[in-house]
Amino acid sequence: MRYISRWLETRFAEVLKSHPVVVLTGPRQVGKSTLLENANFLKDWRYLTLDDPDVLEQAKEDPKGLFWENKPTIIDEAQRCPELLVTIKYFVDKTRRRRNFILSGSGNISLRQAPRETLAGRAKYLHLTGFSYREMHGLPSQGLLDNIWAGREIKDSTTKVNVDAAQYIWRGSLPGVELASSEKIALERLSGYIDTYIQRDIKDLVKIRHPQNFRRLMEALAQATGWESVQDELSKTCGETRTNVSRYMSLLKDTNLLYELKGYVIKGERAYKQSKYFWFDSGSACFLAGIRSASELKKLHVKGRYFENFILQQILSWASLQLTMPDIFYWKAKADGAEVDFVISLVGRAVGIEVKSSKEIAFSDTRPMREFLKSHPHVSKGIIAYAGDRIYQVSTNIYAVPWIAF
Repeated sequence: MRYISRWLETRFAEVLKSHPVVVLTGPRQVGKSTLLENANFLKDWRYLTLDDPDVLEQAKEDPKGLFWENKPTIIDEAQRCPELLVTIKYFVDKTRRRRNFILSGSGNISLRQAPRETLAGRAKYLHLTGFSYREMHGLPSQGLLDNIWAGREIKDSTTKVNVDAAQYIWRGSLPGVELASSEKIALERLSGYIDTYIQRDIKDLVKIRHPQNFRRLMEALAQATGWESVQDELSKTCGETRTNVSRYMSLLKDTNLLYELKGYVIKGERAYKQSKYFWFDSGSACFLAGIRSASELKKLHVKGRYFENFILQQILSWASLQLTMPDIFYWKAKADGAEVDFVISLVGRAVGIEVKSSKEIAFSDTRPMREFLKSHPHVSKGIIAYAGDRIYQVSTNIYAVPWIAF
């Protein structure tokens, strides 16, 4: 299978020039190991994986001996031996930051917390998402969101949409699922992914007495994708205590599988603060919600939630490339329920993004965004991602943009 270059490679190469250690995190199976083994700028690096029992044993028993070769070194699945980080710190300091290391893992608690304590001032953190639509098709990383964020003019244009959005939403962003030659194989890979995660990653982290309850919690969260989730209701659904539900949700967030979006509220504003939750991958969300084929997404009331999840994936892919990671919120007014799906915010700048499954956007569709812009004059633009094929201005500072442009 040919290697598809990742957008993050350019940022990765830049960071290695200024930091002796780079920590690469991201959910399992998004392509971290594939990137580390195939990227051209890493071809002269020594690659070690702690999935290898011999390497793991030496990391625990003889960590200095593991790095006898004075070469830049990649340690994949680094979360399996967090004690190794002390040795890495030793080599970095001994060589006055001339020894380089890359640590990679599925973003679990031990990998996320330990480097921040042990490698403070030495490590830079990068996050790899699954494929975005544009990345998968070899398009440049500099795209619409960069133009919007930079305040550049958005020009009318037409791009023929000859692809089925439902297929991309259902398959999601995992490379193995996206590249599957049939829907049946994609379904089998999604099934295997969920089962492997529960059996392997979760057991590595915490003891779960009733895995079936944890599975039911994931299914309930997937069915409520993009909705405000109340932990008391989730507790009843999955048969766990509220304390355990809170603990499991924190675990899902720490492993980068679940994203929490808080309500966007400025001082004195009456808007909702309650969190919404999305999966890192619309394909996994669909599978957990019991959606077993793309055709089941034809119903708009079903498709809408997972279309939102899919657009969030594109936003997160773009955000991971930025020098400073922007915050992502949603906005919902208490007075009339007007709602904007996503608000990208960083250092006083913000952009609103609404998601519509329709193929045409009328002025009446912009009411929530108009309300949002009216009450937030610092927000530069409103974008409506939709299923059509033309970029055009619908209202003052509000633009309709085809989903494939993200």
